[in-house]
Amino acid sequence: MKIAYVTIHIEPKLINGGVGNKINSQVSIWKSMGHSVTLFSLTPEPISAIPAVEQFLFKPVTNIFLLKFLTRELARSAALTRLISQVRRYQPDVIYFRFGLFAFPLQKLFRIAPVVMEVNSNDQVEYRSRGPFFYWLNRITRNFMFSHSAGWIASSRELADLDANRLHSKPVCVVSNGIELDKYAPIPAPQNRRPVLALVGSPGMSWHGVDKLILLAEHYPDLDIRVIGYRRDEIEGTIPDNVRLYGYLEPEEVRRVLTEVDAVFGTLALHRKKMEEASPLKVREALAYGIPVILAYRDTDLADIDSDLFLHLPNTQPNVLEHARTIHDFAFRVMGRRVERSLVLERINQYQKEERRLKFFRDIIDSVVSQP
Repeated sequence: MKIAYVTIHIEPKLINGGVGNKINSQVSIWKSMGHSVTLFSLTPEPISAIPAVEQFLFKPVTNIFLLKFLTRELARSAALTRLISQVRRYQPDVIYFRFGLFAFPLQKLFRIAPVVMEVNSNDQVEYRSRGPFFYWLNRITRNFMFSHSAGWIASSRELADLDANRLHSKPVCVVSNGIELDKYAPIPAPQNRRPVLALVGSPGMSWHGVDKLILLAEHYPDLDIRVIGYRRDEIEGTIPDNVRLYGYLEPEEVRRVLTEVDAVFGTLALHRKKMEEASPLKVREALAYGIPVILAYRDTDLADIDSDLFLHLPNTQPNVLEHARTIHDFAFRVMGRRVERSLVLERINQYQKEERRLKFFRDIIDSVVSQP
């Protein structure tokens, strides 16, 4: 197959982090399986994390508030027009489109080849948090994208079952997030004198629940907590002495911090996005290293694992404080222990997931060809 992979305005901190790693892995695996792939990205800043990408940059021409917004959107549309022209010249068999906020003339992309959308979040809730303009722009235009797509891929069963997503009865396939396990060498368990817990996140995303970890640290000063991705000025209030903030780190630096860690937290406040289910990459990376995990949501791949190296919390606002003693005791219990890779291998390995994704592409192409 000849695949055009299209992204429109993924935040730089995401495209240069876990999202960029995921896209890199997808493209690399597809190529290794004999497919031709080109990535086309509409972006406000140059992308450094993805080596082979056709970038279409846009930016405002003034910093005056209203004019900044207007010129930014005009520039975004102009850049998107160039991107669509390049995709048309590429003549793909299928377009894989990572769902994003509509911009004119995105509708033309759907006329080039069958479009399969990737949906990773409850966009209506997410855009509501960004203000009325973005909420209503997405609310008005999202139905066009769903109705004109040939099919879509959801990263969780919860997203696949949302009424707003199933409105147009398009074919849907659930493919949760995975990682290339052969790129992650297991990390031996540290010999700490007291438990070290960690969370890897990004600032401005309240659903990570970093604020809950601050309260946990205050409650149990015999726990050491590492927070990667947040600086001091990105967290309000007093920071206890047993919390260490690292800010943004490159992947190798993240690994270096995790060599000292006994357990890793997944997302702690997914309820703030009105979601129950997810498959975070950072949790999969921790498991690839063999690190026990604490999960406060239903993980698409891991919810039914029966192991005392997995701690499951409810997806509620008071989950950490209400279960602080359980977290504390879990942290001490898993010291010096690691998760066997065989336990998670078939659940989080991206190769098997990409085989399923590519089969969906082929089924979509075949269904379009067979239409009268």
